[in-house]
Amino acid sequence: QLQDVMSCLYSDPALARRQILDHAAHQFAEGDVLHWWHENMKMGARATFSDDYLWLVYVTYQYIHVTGDINILTENIPFCQAPQLSVGETERCITYTVPAKTADGSQDPSFTYASLYEHLRRSINRSMGRIGNHGLPLMGCGDWNDGMSNVGAKGKGESVWVALFLCDLLPKMEELTQEMPNADLSYCEELAEFRSRLVKALQDNAWDGFWFLRAFFDNGDPMGSRNNTECQIDLISQAWSILTDVATTEQKKAIFRETDGRLVNREHEIIQLLTPAFKHSADNPGYIMQYPEGIRENGGQYTHGAMWYIMAQLKEGRIDMAYFLYSLINPIHRTQSLAEVLKYKVEPYCIAADIYSNPQHPGRGGWTWYTGSASWAYKTGIENILGFHKEGNVLTFTPHVPTEWNEFTIRYRYGNSSYLLKYKRHDGTQATKTIELVDDGKEHEILI
Repeated sequence: QLQDVMSCLYSDPALARRQILDHAAHQFAEGDVLHWWHENMKMGARATFSDDYLWLVYVTYQYIHVTGDINILTENIPFCQAPQLSVGETERCITYTVPAKTADGSQDPSFTYASLYEHLRRSINRSMGRIGNHGLPLMGCGDWNDGMSNVGAKGKGESVWVALFLCDLLPKMEELTQEMPNADLSYCEELAEFRSRLVKALQDNAWDGFWFLRAFFDNGDPMGSRNNTECQIDLISQAWSILTDVATTEQKKAIFRETDGRLVNREHEIIQLLTPAFKHSADNPGYIMQYPEGIRENGGQYTHGAMWYIMAQLKEGRIDMAYFLYSLINPIHRTQSLAEVLKYKVEPYCIAADIYSNPQHPGRGGWTWYTGSASWAYKTGIENILGFHKEGNVLTFTPHVPTEWNEFTIRYRYGNSSYLLKYKRHDGTQATKTIELVDDGKEHEILI
């Protein structure tokens, strides 16, 4: 849900703000969070997932970057309470408690309260404090890929992807720390030093010759290696190694070549999450292997990952390729004929979480109305392709549109004002344009 509200930052930032604060209120004092919860029953899952709490940092940073609302960091929010997991326990359905709301807004003395910034700090510290033998974050009972539930269940498996995600978050946390009153500059140094150690560990232990590994199992065996018979390559490690510049220039070339050849399935027009699918792996990755091959996370397209790979293409200036891939997986594109409709079988007007590569059902859509993937698709289109970036009351345009596009138009509502933004390619180049937004109730037409 935190990833979902990134799509609302331009149209309804108040909704995103409420969601961030609500999620922070479902964090424990130890830094971990509820993996999911039912508010009316006060029931949820406390688990050792290694990425849940990190998304609070990512989305808060995005919110502040777009809105300029730095004051959100000083909002005072309680930690929820529940029994901790036992040693060796990876997940438990629990009942939790949160403070009762009072008419005067006073704090319940039986709960610990802290600023949103402190909540973020505890998230980061929890991740930095759980490092394995290869110098990478412990996987726990899963990371972004929930189905990899057995990789680190014994407390020793490590996530290459979480290490890469942290490499993105640590500079963001530095920036947020510097925005705080009486900024703790020694903490900024600690964050920068930890990132340097992570990058070294990734280069020393997770580079497999042509791409990055996905994880290490509890027993130290690698996942996502050319030496594996199943899951030789995983998309999200490759995408984030490029998005974070952990990959060197030469490594990026190899990653694009191998990923394009192994995971971009042009025949069935999907970008697969991994290949080959899990089926008989001696190192059991978890319940992901219970999915048939090519279904959901087990080697199908999982659209979050596809969007991250497209973002990586755009970051490196591979604009026409990025737009080709974005168009390739657009659901509208999949339903141009009756034969395609009968193959895809799901709604053409909303994003699907997954599209199958299974040999019996190639190109069939899976879980639709998937708001997390939809949010990333929206964000990729608006920010990374059209180049629309808002910081406070300033719009910056850096378009990365394909060479076949000579113009496009965006209508943007800013308060009671309307901005008609017309982009026209002038001489083949794509320049940056900065616009100061004014909420004066008028319509403004601006040529970019």
